[in-house]
Amino acid sequence: MQSKKEDIFNMVLASTVHDMKNSLGMLGESINFILSQIDIQSLNPQTKDYYGVVQYESSRVNNSLMQLLALYKLENNQLPYNPNYVNLSDFLEEQKIKHLPLLDAKNIECIIDVDEAMEGFFDDCLIATALENIIGNAIRYTRQQIKISCHQNSSTTIVISDDGPGYPESMLQMEGGYMLGISQSTGSTGLGLFFAQKIAEIHQHKENVGTIHLSNGGELGGSQFEITIP
Repeated sequence: MQSKKEDIFNMVLASTVHDMKNSLGMLGESINFILSQIDIQSLNPQTKDYYGVVQYESSRVNNSLMQLLALYKLENNQLPYNPNYVNLSDFLEEQKIKHLPLLDAKNIECIIDVDEAMEGFFDDCLIATALENIIGNAIRYTRQQIKISCHQNSSTTIVISDDGPGYPESMLQMEGGYMLGISQSTGSTGLGLFFAQKIAEIHQHKENVGTIHLSNGGELGGSQFEITIP
């Protein structure tokens, strides 16, 4: 049972993270507006690369704060869970649009391959937050192309593939224990995968529980991330 001091600390931490997330969101919107006034293709290669870095890093920090806040709420049974029927084509196009500035800056093609009539039943806000980190990392490590697809049988599986170097073998062997992926040298915390796993597990149907799975090869030859929702 938590002490009163621990309760106060947790409330202050959650409030601080929430404020930081809001401030960073406003900062990101301001940066995007300023950069939208610039012809990206006219920039020299180094400036264009820095443009991509600003887009990626601001998005990554904001997403990490959102995940921390959601994990705090999950731990305290406060995380809203509102599953609905979702058109997968529209949903995945929205995820692509969020990343268009970074995709354009890095000249990366993002293909959405899903039947326009296909629907899934899940919490679109939670799944979107989980996918944002995965797509951002795919853009960071891919060479030229990313593909987001979906297939269904008794469940719905969203697949994100790229043509990059693939996941490190150590990460593939870590399935189910992604918070163990902390690395001082790379700065990796495994938070994105841990969060995606927790969000998948929230989605349950009868005895079936949502899962994530990592592999190499895939449709484009690089890394492949799958989240399956029963």
